[in-house]
Amino acid sequence: MRIFDVRRLPDWETGFETRFTVKSRMSYKEYTCPLKKSANDNCQYRLLRLPNNMVVICISDPNSKTAAAALTVGVGSHANPNDALGLAHLLERMLLKGTAKHSANESFEEFILNHSGTSNAFTDASKTSYYFDIANDALDDALERMSNLFIKPLLSAEVIGREVNIIDSEYQSQLKNDGARINGIQAYFSNPDHPHSQFAIGNKETLDSSNPEKLRKKVVKFYNRYYSADIMKLAITGSYSLDELTEMAVNRFSAVKSKGITKPFFAGHPLTKNELGKVIHFETLEDINAIWLTFPLPDICPHNRSRPVEYIRWLINHEGPGSLTQYLYLQGLAIYTAATINSYEGYVIFDIYISATPKGLKQYDKVVSAVFSYLRMISKSGPQEWIYNEISDSYRLEFDYYKQQQPMDYVFELSCNATNDYIPPEYIVSDGSLMGGFNSLLISAAMNFLGPTNYSLFIGAQSHRGIKLSNTEKYYNVRYHVVNLPNKLTTDFRQDNSMLNYFHLPKPNDFFPDDFSMAEPICPRPKLDKAVPTLLKYNNSLELWHKQDDKFYLPKGVIKIEIKSPVINSSPRNRAMFDLLCECWRYNLTEKLHSSTYAGLSYSTSGSSTAVNVTVEGFSQKLPLLLERVISNMRHGIIKESIFNECLTRLQQGFSYIQLNSAINQAFTLRKHLLLYPAWDSTLVEKGFKRVTYEMLNRFLHMLFEQVHITMFVIGNLTEQQTIDIAFNLQKIIDAQTLLICQIPYVRLIQLDPGYYILQKTSLNERSTQSATITSIQLGKASDIRTWVTAIVLHDIINKSFFDQLHTKEQLGNIVISSTEGYTEKTQLLELSVEGKSNPIYLSLRITEFLRAYRQHIVDLDERTLDNTIKNVIISLQEQLQTISSEAIEIWSAIESGNYNFERTSEEIEYLKKIGKQDIIEMWDKYINPDTAPQYTPPSTSPDTTVAQANTEDRELPVNPRA
Repeated sequence: MRIFDVRRLPDWETGFETRFTVKSRMSYKEYTCPLKKSANDNCQYRLLRLPNNMVVICISDPNSKTAAAALTVGVGSHANPNDALGLAHLLERMLLKGTAKHSANESFEEFILNHSGTSNAFTDASKTSYYFDIANDALDDALERMSNLFIKPLLSAEVIGREVNIIDSEYQSQLKNDGARINGIQAYFSNPDHPHSQFAIGNKETLDSSNPEKLRKKVVKFYNRYYSADIMKLAITGSYSLDELTEMAVNRFSAVKSKGITKPFFAGHPLTKNELGKVIHFETLEDINAIWLTFPLPDICPHNRSRPVEYIRWLINHEGPGSLTQYLYLQGLAIYTAATINSYEGYVIFDIYISATPKGLKQYDKVVSAVFSYLRMISKSGPQEWIYNEISDSYRLEFDYYKQQQPMDYVFELSCNATNDYIPPEYIVSDGSLMGGFNSLLISAAMNFLGPTNYSLFIGAQSHRGIKLSNTEKYYNVRYHVVNLPNKLTTDFRQDNSMLNYFHLPKPNDFFPDDFSMAEPICPRPKLDKAVPTLLKYNNSLELWHKQDDKFYLPKGVIKIEIKSPVINSSPRNRAMFDLLCECWRYNLTEKLHSSTYAGLSYSTSGSSTAVNVTVEGFSQKLPLLLERVISNMRHGIIKESIFNECLTRLQQGFSYIQLNSAINQAFTLRKHLLLYPAWDSTLVEKGFKRVTYEMLNRFLHMLFEQVHITMFVIGNLTEQQTIDIAFNLQKIIDAQTLLICQIPYVRLIQLDPGYYILQKTSLNERSTQSATITSIQLGKASDIRTWVTAIVLHDIINKSFFDQLHTKEQLGNIVISSTEGYTEKTQLLELSVEGKSNPIYLSLRITEFLRAYRQHIVDLDERTLDNTIKNVIISLQEQLQTISSEAIEIWSAIESGNYNFERTSEEIEYLKKIGKQDIIEMWDKYINPDTAPQYTPPSTSPDTTVAQANTEDRELPVNPRA
């Protein structure tokens, strides 16, 4: 439509003035007008344009423990030549493999790794990003190496074969990923003359490296043609001043060559009338029932401020009464819906995704009819400015009281967003966070594209009854069947009046806050008590903690609640009913409270083996209201019998799906049953579902809250008196009897005697060809801080080596994982897991051999590598508490565990500063080394057949191991 053809590029000349760096006196242009940013953002910003036209955003954050940078080039896989699909991806990888100034051994990646940093790169359809984080004191040297990637990269033919093999390995892994396969089939059914239809990632066939020099010439040609400073956007953040960051940026990146605007543009849309009007049934690997309606829309980037399509997306994703999601759920046709806006250079693809039930898949025509009936209701109601304003207010709340991101994530986002040519310079920081300018004409014009004559339908499932999938997509081997859409779903579509009568727009949202005032500051507290909350109540029915915000000074809060009940896990049937109840709650709460998520609030409910867990967070004014409605709906809300039946069916299907789980997931479940008490076998819980009735569930709901113990923690912009009032109201709503201390249920970790234990199980998935082994080694008490931090450092040392040895060198499995876990306060575990086609006995033996050989690697570990590892751990701990949510999690962990060590993070950092190589070796020899560890205790679980390695003597698992 012509209204979308109105294009006006913003002014990037006015407001820029020539400046010179303080030290080197190099010239650049600085934007001198104010940049739009959040009032609560304490960072300082500067927008630059270098002499080569590269755009740079400098962010000074004195409190940041790490520095970061991201450079995004405005070209991606859409520019791949037809004779070298995946070339943009190959260039992305080769660019990092050395420059004329720095060899591979001194490369950008090696430098980052050796200075407590991480790096990555990413190629999509229209851009390629390179980004890293690093210790602040190494930022300038890192930028020097990064800039040389774009000044004089080697692009050596010597490494091209290896890089193609890595790309092919990525491609091979995607063949087993339904997400990649779905993208592949959707690209396959787009206009073959448009680059959207191309195979993007590349493989050995499309990137033929048999003649390395020939392929290198294509890479160099692509680089020379497209990699111009004029289409590069750089974002840098660190603890330096703006002048210092400017000096770095101008000095390092001004030498990148300007070649003019080289960003490619592709006319037309990938979805034309030739591609629309089709229904494509395709095969998925996982047991999912997916329905997509795909619509072509014109380019909306010129309207990035008014965002007309966001209005439509928001209404489709709304889950309250009268919504599409609620209707499909009540009819047993779908679990949820999700609309997404996929914006590319010059065009948009609008997807409506439905996660269907088996019934919905079979009756997909009813699902499609519901979608168009809902869209018809939106169109008939006309654009509503009050709804648009609520959406805009939701974005503004998030912007005004934003959560600070990790430095690398932030610069990556900024540099990517900056590639949108329609962003005015004053919005370079805030774009994506704000919307404004209600335009009913644009919204109505966008709605006109979402009709039954302008879409294609994709239906994905493991099997399609009565449909022969006789064709195969070329690159991802997706089997499919394609026919024209039936007339009743296109040109002859008729509205269903019963659906139209059900659908309606959402009501005004009463969760939006209007009071952002701060509570009276608390009296100064002793320095040592800064991190410690106050215990307000402690008795047989309630443990109540409070901490008023003394760090972030925002009108926000977090309330965490644990409601312990002895009936949850007292039998497999009770556990089944509790899981069913949690599923019913999820539906009821979504219907009643979904609107709260648009008002800067959030809630979550979950069930553990012993308790109901509830968290509400967001703007403090409305937190008590949200909590009251959550608890009231859980305690007194009526569960409709239709919802009970739907949730029961879904959970039963879910437990059947457990049998189809991967070997590694089954092994993790078995490990849980082996080590934790009480934990019921999933087959017993599945049997429990078969005996559950609607009446039984309602009786169980009453029993669940009959006797409870409540632990509650309130943090943020809420006073002690408000906290007491909230807790009193909570107890009044629950209306439970006191649960004596001796009746409070706990989960216990089984403490195994030194030795070697094996749990052997056959996989429940008869179709699987994979086996798995998990080796769990007890390292000592998790409550002992020295043990805890030593285990973390040890794991950081071993992690990459374990993956490289068993995955890359020995090629024993697609999944090779190491982790360290603290199960309750008693025991710290190191876990080594492998899934592959090899015999699980052999997998276990290879894990044992790795452990046996790795000791020498620790002995030979140089001090600099160890220091960098410890430094990385310290930085990660220091970065943890950047939001009130993260502080709440930290304090709640100390409360929930019962150790009440509220200054543990500070103590961990102090211990880390004292750790040396000898501490690592002592832990290794005491617990891990098969030749020396007297306390070596690796319980190992492995479907198809389970085995593990031995140390002192082989023995079967004791019938009653001590807890």
